Amino acid sequence: MKQQYSHEIRPLQSVNDVISAFQKKLDIAETELSESEAIFLKMTILNYINVHKNDPIKSNLDNFNFISYEVVRNEKSDHYYNHMGITSDNERILVIIESQLNAITSNCEELKVDMIIERGIDTSHVNQETSEFFAYLMLFDSHNENH
Repeated sequence: MKQQYSHEIRPLQSVNDVISAFQKKLDIAETELSESEAIFLKMTILNYINVHKNDPIKSNLDNFNFISYEVVRNEKSDHYYNHMGITSDNERILVIIESQLNAITSNCEELKVDMIIERGIDTSHVNQETSEFFAYLMLFDSHNENH
């Protein structure tokens, strides 16, 4: 797997760089969340707090700065909308970033995988062949199955 995807491994970028890269491929606009979408954000926050509870960053957990984006539905984004089976106009694909944690997520699993691949991985994980590195490599299999 390492040799199969070695040419696709990207060095770690900021989530803002990832958003910029995807804004060249899709129409993505900063947005406010509806009440139902706020539940997705609350779950995301709980996940981040749980994952980072033993990290030094814990002191900043009250200072998360989430920014939400909407993927505008059009021919550029149809692939993702069709993959999710969204037919209603009041459902939309969201991307949520938190820059302190360099975290990015989406309510569209396929888009989330594509953005995490785009974000890349810290070279220390690659050099030490950590479990994070192998988890990153496995994303390429998921990505290739969906394209």
